[in-house]
Amino acid sequence: MKQVCAYRANKILFNFIKSNNLRGTVILPSNICLDVVETLNYAGCTLQFVDIDPKTLCLDWKQVKSIAAEAATVLAVHTYGIEDDFNEQFAALRAINPGIAIIDDRCLCMPDLDEPNSTGDLVLYSMCSKKQVDLGAGGMGYVADGWNYEEIMMPENNVLTNETWTLDKKILLAKMDAVIKHKEKLNAIYRKNLPASIQLSEPYQHRRFNIVVPNKEEILKALFDAGLFASGHYAPQAEGCSVASNLYNQVINLFNDFYFTEEQSQKTCDVILEVIQKDK
Repeated sequence: MKQVCAYRANKILFNFIKSNNLRGTVILPSNICLDVVETLNYAGCTLQFVDIDPKTLCLDWKQVKSIAAEAATVLAVHTYGIEDDFNEQFAALRAINPGIAIIDDRCLCMPDLDEPNSTGDLVLYSMCSKKQVDLGAGGMGYVADGWNYEEIMMPENNVLTNETWTLDKKILLAKMDAVIKHKEKLNAIYRKNLPASIQLSEPYQHRRFNIVVPNKEEILKALFDAGLFASGHYAPQAEGCSVASNLYNQVINLFNDFYFTEEQSQKTCDVILEVIQKDK
């Protein structure tokens, strides 16, 4: 695999799509970052959104396989930064469509400085704002042998830039170590104080600490009224994706990065518990 870098990960995605003339249909999950959607549109792709699996919260592979034969590309996202590998599913797709390009989108995961354990044709990481390791900028990808990759210059817009970025492994490793320690402290507060019944399982708690509640908007309002902040996740980009829609309507991302302190995390728990108690 060849390691490549760019100012943002979506420019790597754009370069890969254009370098390999992947103009056909891209299969991707409905609950995805809008910047990815806009990047693929700029690249001239046709987008086919599918629902997510209610157990894994990642792509519904049954749906993907049913339409993979005519697709040019599949973009597999690791929801909430879950570290599962999809290699078995990738092999099944190639059995259906040997020429399909598979993009392993790990932008919400912790970056891997060694060649990743992935059989994707492009494995994508991000160190931009709001990612697990926030360096303010930086995208990194691994391109599999046999696939082209060139830097494609284009008119800049609000999503894509031609600005370059160079990976400094020493800086990244130091930041990763600090991030892991900070997240562990804040996650421990959330895990201890919030009801286990509303917490997603541990593999989904790396990028943010995620809770699933029936009164999402009420809790978000209470948090903002208390001078705190939290967020929802990516809204579904297509109708008919009921699992993604239901998750979006209930999930709240609680912050565990350097923009949030232990004191704020504890206060967040207090506010959430107050709302839960009031609604009983």
